[in-house]
Amino acid sequence: MTAFTPDEWATLSALLDSALDLPPESRAAWLAEQRIAHPALAPELEALLGREARIEQDGFMSESPASELPRLFSLTGQTLGPWVLERPLGQGGMGSVWLARRNDRRFDGVAAIKFLSLAVAGPEGEARFRREGSLLARLTHPNIARLLDAGVSPTGLPYLVLEYIDGAPIDEWCDARALPIDARLRLFQQVLAAVAHAHANFIVHRDLKPANILVTADGTVKLLDFGIAKLLDDGGESTSALTGTQQSVFTLKFAAPEQIRSEPITTATDVYSLGVVLYELLAGRHPTGGNSRTPAEHVVAILNTDAVTLSRAVTAGGTLTPDEATRLAAARDASPEKLRRALAGDLDNIVGKALKKLPAERYATVGALSDDLQRHLEHLPISARADSLRYRAGKFVRRNRAGVALAALALIGLVGAAARERQLRGRAELEARKAVAVEEYLVSIFGAADPYASSADKPNDITARALLDRGADRLDTALSAQPEVRAELRGALGRVYANLGIFGKANSELRHSLAERRELFGTENADVAEAMDRLGEVLSKEDSLDQADTLLRAGLAIRRKLLGNHSDATAESLEHLADLLTNRDKFDDAEPLYREALAIRRELHGDDDLTVAASRNSLASLLQAKGQHAAAVTEFRQALAIRQHVLGVNHPATAQTLQDLAGSEERLGDYKEAERDYREAMRIERKTLGPDSRDLSMVLNNLGQMLFKLGRLDEADAMLREALAINRKKFGENHDAVSANLANLALIVRERGGLADAQRLLEEALAIDRTLYGKEHIDVGFDLNEIAVVMRLRGKPDSAVTLLRQSLAMNHRIAGDNLGSLTISVNLGRALQEAGHNAEAERMLRGALAKLDSNNAEHQLSIIPGRIGLGRVLLATNRASEARPVLKSVVAMSRTRQGVDHWRTAESQIVLGKCLLALGDVKDAEEPVRKASAVLSKLSKSHPGLAAEADTVSANLARRMASVR
Repeated sequence: MTAFTPDEWATLSALLDSALDLPPESRAAWLAEQRIAHPALAPELEALLGREARIEQDGFMSESPASELPRLFSLTGQTLGPWVLERPLGQGGMGSVWLARRNDRRFDGVAAIKFLSLAVAGPEGEARFRREGSLLARLTHPNIARLLDAGVSPTGLPYLVLEYIDGAPIDEWCDARALPIDARLRLFQQVLAAVAHAHANFIVHRDLKPANILVTADGTVKLLDFGIAKLLDDGGESTSALTGTQQSVFTLKFAAPEQIRSEPITTATDVYSLGVVLYELLAGRHPTGGNSRTPAEHVVAILNTDAVTLSRAVTAGGTLTPDEATRLAAARDASPEKLRRALAGDLDNIVGKALKKLPAERYATVGALSDDLQRHLEHLPISARADSLRYRAGKFVRRNRAGVALAALALIGLVGAAARERQLRGRAELEARKAVAVEEYLVSIFGAADPYASSADKPNDITARALLDRGADRLDTALSAQPEVRAELRGALGRVYANLGIFGKANSELRHSLAERRELFGTENADVAEAMDRLGEVLSKEDSLDQADTLLRAGLAIRRKLLGNHSDATAESLEHLADLLTNRDKFDDAEPLYREALAIRRELHGDDDLTVAASRNSLASLLQAKGQHAAAVTEFRQALAIRQHVLGVNHPATAQTLQDLAGSEERLGDYKEAERDYREAMRIERKTLGPDSRDLSMVLNNLGQMLFKLGRLDEADAMLREALAINRKKFGENHDAVSANLANLALIVRERGGLADAQRLLEEALAIDRTLYGKEHIDVGFDLNEIAVVMRLRGKPDSAVTLLRQSLAMNHRIAGDNLGSLTISVNLGRALQEAGHNAEAERMLRGALAKLDSNNAEHQLSIIPGRIGLGRVLLATNRASEARPVLKSVVAMSRTRQGVDHWRTAESQIVLGKCLLALGDVKDAEEPVRKASAVLSKLSKSHPGLAAEADTVSANLARRMASVR
């Protein structure tokens, strides 16, 4: 392949795009023109077109793993996961798109499935295709087509499952309805909102055009096709490896000058393309002139020719005949003169600014362009033209026609309006300057400003943490003259550090941000309140709870005062304060805050918004912590429905809600539903986050614990060992996730009779927890409790009593009289009984049982051993008649709760049999003893003490029955 300069490659790419748009029969004549116009490029262009023709003829590329695919028409009826392909929707440079329908009966609906094109199959093309999926997964906006799923076909071809949009390109949709100019502008605002959301996620689309902007029948805009989007904040391989391939991929008619010149791509690139789209939407033609230009002429015009103003472009004369001008105006529900007047002035200037050749002269952000369009619609002054008194006065008169009849009032109003507009414009200009400064700062961090920089200076080989640290180090020098921007970026960096769990750095940056904002804006300011809220959130995670409480309450008070009780910022502060109170077990104080935040989110966004889902999830988690699991399930399911609808069924946030929901279902005893939801969460997390994610280890741990409680030890063991391997690999040995996995695994080992190994695992967990938390912590108390249980089973009840007293005192100091304390009390009562301290054992067990709720499925796991222990105390103190109803009730509960083959059920039956024999009810004792012996004979290794007790009771029963006969 010939070596070309970047400019030659750009021209070649543009020519190839144009050639591919031509019908095959027209390409030969077109190629003849290019041999004259571009003699150096024509041979390569001809070779590429020949390759494309062979691909179409053969239907495959022999060097590609996709070569085994059947031709497109044969895909109809094929299945990809839950999707069945129905018919092709279209084909473009990156791939073909098919209409598909779900067939798994879980959900009804259709989707658009996009396959990687055979023409670009290979490592670079597949990497770019995977990149589109990762970009779409980050974008959750009502005006962006959602990513529903992703995968690889049986033939090895990557595909994306996208929201199917039944719509028309925005220009065709507007023309078909003869939409007037203002209506077109309002529709275009949806486009700007979608692009602004992408930019907020550091994603530049780079191929904005009407074909990628569809409008549905109800007037909803949907932005499509992020196949060549550039991730501004990704310094890793996904950017660097594709730069050469992606640099010249664009649609020529809508390309910005810097794309043609192969210069750095920024958000200003999308601003230019949006300007072209808006120009065509309003004027019905391309800003560089008619559509009859050759590709080469288009390139020259984009680089060198300024756009004709909108109002001139729709005026008869020049390239428009009077009939054409009339038809163009009629498509916009206007006469030619009315259309010219509508476009003259503001819109001439707005679109002209968006189409500036130099990126620095365009709107700094999409938001700035949107603001000017909105101000035009509201007859307010815009930033894209001179702020003259005559201009402001004209705008004022248009907004206040009735009041202008009174001259004196009009004059007063005009002066007031001028001052107000100057203030608003000053604020807009400040935001624009801030946006430019932020972009320059980001470019300096990520090394994108100099395309010829050495590889050592580029971000390819730099970790995300190193980039963050670089950004923090450059704040003071790079933005010394712009303190407002510096304070804002400090806050942003602090949030990123917090999201990565680097709380020390987060704390430092957020403290600096708060101090700078107070110095700039005073104490009662919305930016100051935001900084308080962010710092309070980090302090809460660092367990500096008193400081966090003070900041969060102060930030909430400022936001209530300045923004009212119906803003997203106020809802955010409410939720963060509620999170803190929840961490302090102040559930009753937290609940009204969560509910108020949820009410605000619903009022602002409706019932099908992701913020509403997050608020419901937080409220449900609180209800779960309070033990109100039925109410929690209701909230979790509503949150799940929103996330499945908006994010799709294969999304990590959907998986998180499923896992939370399963936790409450488990505690309600709905094990079938809980297992289904745990496993679905596990499937999603394996698919979306990979085999080594923290979220996957959590669901493995939780499901493993539930299966352990159900006696499915082999399955539970496998899950807990996988979770432990993930967490050790990800965090090393000294991490709370590792200690939790070790402790839970120890319970399974203990259940199987490996008491020495179980104690070793629990002591490892205890050492980690003491290293992390010190001598006093809820997890340390849990470890001591479980070690004591092992000691009791090993025949050392006195040692167990000592540890259990420590554990119970610690848990009471930290959490009060909660379920954990009651469970420890039951274990202590059992150990006291076995050590011969029956009176104290009885007091301990009766006290715990009185506070446990027999209707609560979670509490029943402590009630069952508690009642068995109480029955043993009563038997040991010769009160068999009193013991009988206690033991009969526990046998029934254990059969229902844990099953007839569980060792706890067998223990309850053995103790009941002893009780009945003590009362002389030999016949009634036969059934429980026989059933218990059958179970425990299989568990002699894991429960040797109980098995021996069962043998003793069986022998006693046999002797008594023989004597009766």
